[in-house]
Amino acid sequence: MATVVMLEALAFGLERLSAAAGRLGVDLVLLTFDRAYYSRQLQRAGEIRVVDVDTFDADAVRHALDGLGRVDGMVSNTDTWAPLAEQLASERGFPNVISQAARLRDKVWVRNRLVDAGLTRLRAVRGSDWAALPAASRPAMAVVKDAAGTSSKNVLLAERQEEVEARIAELVERGVPAERVTVEPYLCGPLYSAETYTTESGTVLFGINSRTISELPDFREMDLTFPVDRGGAWEKEIADWACEVLGAIGRGVGPSHIEFIQTASGPEVVEVNPRLGGGHIGEAVLRVTGVDPYELLLVQALEPRLEERHVAAATCRPTAGGFAQVLKYASRTGPLGPVEGADVLSLFPGDITWTPLKGPDTVIDSVADQGACYGFLTATGPNPDTALSRALAAARHLRTSASAP
Repeated sequence: MATVVMLEALAFGLERLSAAAGRLGVDLVLLTFDRAYYSRQLQRAGEIRVVDVDTFDADAVRHALDGLGRVDGMVSNTDTWAPLAEQLASERGFPNVISQAARLRDKVWVRNRLVDAGLTRLRAVRGSDWAALPAASRPAMAVVKDAAGTSSKNVLLAERQEEVEARIAELVERGVPAERVTVEPYLCGPLYSAETYTTESGTVLFGINSRTISELPDFREMDLTFPVDRGGAWEKEIADWACEVLGAIGRGVGPSHIEFIQTASGPEVVEVNPRLGGGHIGEAVLRVTGVDPYELLLVQALEPRLEERHVAAATCRPTAGGFAQVLKYASRTGPLGPVEGADVLSLFPGDITWTPLKGPDTVIDSVADQGACYGFLTATGPNPDTALSRALAAARHLRTSASAP
């Protein structure tokens, strides 16, 4: 039996990974510094072995790997641990693990490389270089954010050029080094993401997600629908563009989650994440397209050469025409309290699923970012619009004491 190690994981998907491991005859091992983070998933995830180790300590991870005996491959599907996974793969010969992880996480490098390739129009600059940037090169409106941030944390809006320095200073006060601050143009248009998988045969577009974003100045994701314009001309245009984007930055083999704004002048990259999309995006791909991206992660970890035939082999019959996800947020700080209203969800159409993220004793310390999200509600339908209507109708029944007026 082959052994595959996961160096941490996303908040969702372990149940699907466990099922795929069972089908493939894989011994799946999770290395983690925080077993409790995965506790809800692990209750439903079958035979995943968990090894407790400080995954921020490279030597500790090496020691843990040595203790497992033969390890055939590694799954790297997070942003934070991608550089360490790359290093370990180089040392131990694991196939198809991300390369150039640090550069791919460098939002300034990615955006400016795409400008040079003619695939996006507007450049970004590091916070430490902002003062030296000529006024003519500065965007009229800007997003100032932590290049290493996640979950919309430390993302600030500057509505005028004159506000950018103050926003940089605000992030520096929060402990973000100025050289890690990214200043990029604020893009006008709806937010989407292209979900792709690159093999040696080329890049497959699974589909496009739409997003609703909270009112400014926050950047919280409120809901998602999948897929948008399935089989349409615009989807084909985005598929071609996404392939060029990934080729220009040297993504290599693996999944990618490309966030972009559809502006009046065409698509503009927000960021490229060399992993599966977060939340239940992997589930959306599986339910709507029939392709199991979790199985592909395991095949990628084991096969010396991942090809399009492996995508075909990981495909089954789709079970929905559309998928939607609604994020539920606390509206005030303090103890979250118990979630009420889940008892009526079974009455709604659309295979409603509620996935809590936080327990009732969790203290919400900020409502400005996605850290205030206490759970995800998903729904399916014959098309994305119907799925979203069903999800929104059900989600309004969920509430906590921290959501009360």
